[in-house]
Amino acid sequence: MKRLISSLLLLAALLIAGAGFPEEKVYSDHFTGGEASLRWMFFPFFNQDNLRAVKVDDAPDKDGGVGALTNENAGGFASLSYAVIPPLGEFTLSALVYCPITGSEKAPLAGIAFLIDPVKGDFYRVVCDFKTKDPSINLAYVGRSTFNYPVFLMFWDPKEIPGGVPEKPGWHKMGVRVKGGKTDVYWNDKPLPGGPFDTGHIQRGYVGVYTNFVGGLGDAAAIVDAFTLKPETE
Repeated sequence: MKRLISSLLLLAALLIAGAGFPEEKVYSDHFTGGEASLRWMFFPFFNQDNLRAVKVDDAPDKDGGVGALTNENAGGFASLSYAVIPPLGEFTLSALVYCPITGSEKAPLAGIAFLIDPVKGDFYRVVCDFKTKDPSINLAYVGRSTFNYPVFLMFWDPKEIPGGVPEKPGWHKMGVRVKGGKTDVYWNDKPLPGGPFDTGHIQRGYVGVYTNFVGGLGDAAAIVDAFTLKPETE
């Protein structure tokens, strides 16, 4: 009987310590070796461009693969792809994004999207938009309710971007933290000023990757790695 009681006490202690409870789920895709670990879906209100895993030798996390979303099907229009995981209302999302830099006033932009509603057709996105004229990081609400024109919540000009606008194309960490209908935006793990921003138009949604060409029709791509979503207690 003493052994039984001791065993029950030990089991109770383990349960209290958390051994009997599932850990908080973290969703991530590193596209290791050119293989995606999450399932990706194209945004139904655009032209079916979908993120795909690509095998490369110079992935920023050194595992031989990245994710690539182009606008090839759309002929120069925007592309959006989202991870098929449970939609969330409070979370932290981050990804390494390859930010293009061009010497033109017309240019591609790339970034991450969140609170994606594929039923109503609306979402939020934050992008690096490093064209010659007015380079910025910017946050916007976009979708069917805005006729696909961005409603900008914030522009960060070169003086407000930690480290300034990069001098050449390269990898940067972009992130958002969504809590209580508000969003803070991060660049290379540093908070961008002015937040949190009201993103309460969408209460719950998916997360993904976004690219577009600004100033007309043109080729655009969002190349990403270490795409990571951590839910927060709601």
